[in-house]
Amino acid sequence: MDLRYLQIIMTNGENELKMGVGCPIKIVSMSGIESSEYSIHTTTSATEDGSSVTGKHVEARNINLVFGVDDFSNSVQHRRNLVRFFNPKNTIHLKINYCYSQVQINCEIASFKFSDQVTLWDILEGNLELLCPFPYFSDLDNFGKNIAAFTAQWAYPLTFSNVENDKHELHKIFGYKTFSNVAVLPNKGDVSTGVVIKLTATRGYVKNPIIKKESTNEFIEVFLEMEKGDVITIDTNSGKKEITYTHLGVTKKISNKINKQSTYFSINVGDNAIRYDAEVNYTNLDVHLYYTPKYLGV
Repeated sequence: MDLRYLQIIMTNGENELKMGVGCPIKIVSMSGIESSEYSIHTTTSATEDGSSVTGKHVEARNINLVFGVDDFSNSVQHRRNLVRFFNPKNTIHLKINYCYSQVQINCEIASFKFSDQVTLWDILEGNLELLCPFPYFSDLDNFGKNIAAFTAQWAYPLTFSNVENDKHELHKIFGYKTFSNVAVLPNKGDVSTGVVIKLTATRGYVKNPIIKKESTNEFIEVFLEMEKGDVITIDTNSGKKEITYTHLGVTKKISNKINKQSTYFSINVGDNAIRYDAEVNYTNLDVHLYYTPKYLGV
């Protein structure tokens, strides 16, 4: 297998466009996928030499792409499709497969134009500039873990008698509840990332659930009494921070129900221990955690 592989897939909400290996539209050059520009903020003192770093900021990402149409007989139709696809009113969702490392990012169209053609028989080439306001790439899939899981005790397929005898115990337990209320989330990305926490009162009444990041003692506590089947969803991702409550199929925002000292914490690079609890009946909860690692480049 040749590892020198580059293919991108762009969608604008309705249509899809592929470029690169195996596609009629070839990628001539591509830049801006390795890293983003960044700024270092400093402050100086009249009585001390040098300066002190007060902050670091990763700027919006710029991706520049030069492509050519390797389908001369249909170049006119390709030109029409490209003009229609790169409508600046649309946001582009970009997936990149670079040497079999796959990531995704959302972009805006900063500029799109075709190269000058001396004659209509010249190869059709184009230049595309994309602006990614949020500069980090993310995995194509998110990761998840249920802290409150069941552990199986039997192997399947399994057959047994439905009556009690000397070889079979009636009402045999098939699994047991793992009542550990701590899970370790490994973040293999380059930077911290938000997490979506889904608290479900699967087994009955729960009062005032709380979820805590052990390394920093940051927590989110929700002052709410949950009935069986109720769901609280907490999103700590940048730009999406909110808490919702679903009861009898109706979902509403309840960010005003949290402890005022709560923090919408992120998952650091490396391992993160996350603990859940409740004022009453924490064992009635199922707790699912979902997160997507983010990368500086590909």
